[in-house]
Amino acid sequence: MKVALFGTFDTPNFGDCLFPLVVRQQIERRVNGAEVMPFSPTSRVPATAAYPRVYAFDELCEMPPAGPAAFMIGGGALLSTEHILFSYPQVRLACPYSLKCWLLPAMAARALNAPLILNGIGLGPFDPAFGPLASKYLAPAEVRGVRDGLTHNFLQRLGVSAQIVPDCGILTPDLHSSAEWSARFAELKQRFSLPEKYVAVQASVFLNAQLEPFAAAAADAARQAGLPAVLIPICHHLNDRVACRIMGHVFAQKNVEAKAVDAALTSLDTAALLSHAELFTGTSLHGTLVTMAFSKPAVSFTLPGMKKNPSVLEAVGVGGEPVVTDAALLPNAARAAFQRPAPNLQPAREKLDTFFDRVRGVICSTQTADRKEPAPRLTIERGLLKCEPQTCGPFDEDLREVKRLCRAYGKQVPLLRRLAAVAVRNNRIVSEWYDHARYRRDVRKQSGQK
Repeated sequence: MKVALFGTFDTPNFGDCLFPLVVRQQIERRVNGAEVMPFSPTSRVPATAAYPRVYAFDELCEMPPAGPAAFMIGGGALLSTEHILFSYPQVRLACPYSLKCWLLPAMAARALNAPLILNGIGLGPFDPAFGPLASKYLAPAEVRGVRDGLTHNFLQRLGVSAQIVPDCGILTPDLHSSAEWSARFAELKQRFSLPEKYVAVQASVFLNAQLEPFAAAAADAARQAGLPAVLIPICHHLNDRVACRIMGHVFAQKNVEAKAVDAALTSLDTAALLSHAELFTGTSLHGTLVTMAFSKPAVSFTLPGMKKNPSVLEAVGVGGEPVVTDAALLPNAARAAFQRPAPNLQPAREKLDTFFDRVRGVICSTQTADRKEPAPRLTIERGLLKCEPQTCGPFDEDLREVKRLCRAYGKQVPLLRRLAAVAVRNNRIVSEWYDHARYRRDVRKQSGQK
């Protein structure tokens, strides 16, 4: 029994590369013979992935006529309509790649009369013009789990009811036994000459002028704890390695020992480093969640006005305590995190157990359910779903509406921006150089220098 799981699993990002592993374990241990197939906009397998295969959305139509037994979307901030050019650079914008993670799979599930499950999805940049289609194709989902109140309220305004479900990244410790995590860490410790105890620090270069103040505050936090720091790149699609190099200079200026892991580790290796940290601080949501899942303290740093980290952490049940928006407050927040009891995520884990039990019920029900009508013949044309008119009927009208909206939306992205994205983002060295140069430009601009 094949379960199609949709998300950005082709992106070198910690959380995105954890989801297929966690979901696969939760489903396959509940449903005998289940096979979870990760689908993404492309078939590329990122260096941070601990899985061998990613199926491109276009391959969905190459499956047997009946299609997957169930469609599952999430997790991650997938409810979006934007053209994600830094992750999916392209000149010809036929369809936002983000739609291949939720809207097009939801439409395919409806057309094939297959159950649809939303697994803790989050809200991203969303064009209101897509609202009616979102309402029409997400409302019938058998299980509608969203990861925070922001997404819940957004869908509620569209007339779609949903349940807030903790981010399943907190189940990461279950992927290995304690002995296996320790063995993985021991290998990494030897490979990178890491200290036995340390503060794990991460940030993205898009903090701009706040990056160096954050690094200085993180160095102060490490010093007051009497520990060295290990700088870990987590969000590789955001060029964390550039940020780690910049932070390394700040730590050196403050005479605080810091070791940078300048490599693209798999999600499991990154989790192993977090599992042995005495404290984590950084901008990565899943860096914070996974550290807490291993019963270690964490302090999440985010810019003022950014709501993702606080809202998801609140849904997990840890509230706003671990979130800091002012770098000057970070050392005190770290001291308080050391003094607090280990985060109690057991209630969130129980909610996820209940959620995946419901998912099991939906998937197993497809084994005995009969197709009410012959499934339409779906194909992919220029990145969009297409079906033969004699088999699709009214469904074809919605496909034409998607095509019309995509055409109008694509015109909003200047051609020069598309060309620049292709030239920069398809080469890691050029991409890192560009982000470092842009960072320096933005820092000078905000400091009033020419």
